[in-house]
Amino acid sequence: MQLMQRLISSLFAACATIAPAAGQTVDARTDLAYQKALGVNKGLQSYTAHIAVDTRVFFGRFGLDGTVYCRGDQSVVLFERVPMIAKAAVSKMPTISGPGDWPRRYAMSIAARTGDTTTFRLIPVRAENARSIDVVVSNASGLVLEYAWSIVNGQTITSDETYETINGYELVRSITTTMRGGVINAVSTTVFTNYAINAVVPESILASTPFDP
Repeated sequence: MQLMQRLISSLFAACATIAPAAGQTVDARTDLAYQKALGVNKGLQSYTAHIAVDTRVFFGRFGLDGTVYCRGDQSVVLFERVPMIAKAAVSKMPTISGPGDWPRRYAMSIAARTGDTTTFRLIPVRAENARSIDVVVSNASGLVLEYAWSIVNGQTITSDETYETINGYELVRSITTTMRGGVINAVSTTVFTNYAINAVVPESILASTPFDP
């Protein structure tokens, strides 16, 4: 979601705000932005949605269609057909669970704070392909505006998100993802449609991989 540019007078007020030092440890019980993130879509148990992905890479372009299944802090995307040129890009995409699962999976700190946003730095407590993830959260709404992964192979991946309101819930409308460095450079746009709110999502689906039929 693109934040509206602040007026000049508001910018002065924002600059006067005392921000925490980079790397300050998050107290999840008291950090207001994190508490806002936890409260987003309260009451939403699960959903499914169709996704259409358009990806441009240095050797061509491809499209993907699939379904995203989400239940609580767990989610998985199953694609209908994955062309060979797409498998490397899809298989290397990192994942992240919802804010309720962050304290269990990551060491959390505050990388930056402005009048509009708080950037949380998440460092995995167990080895995985991401060294760290910076998550930009709206202070006002608690919605995640951007994810930025630093990958162990030197690659960086950023995802910028926009939202729409469906049945009173704030759900992702589109994601623009940029992959730079490493073997694959790509830019992709993912559009979400046909949401089914509080749909049944079996455990077997959540255990699937993107290439399962």
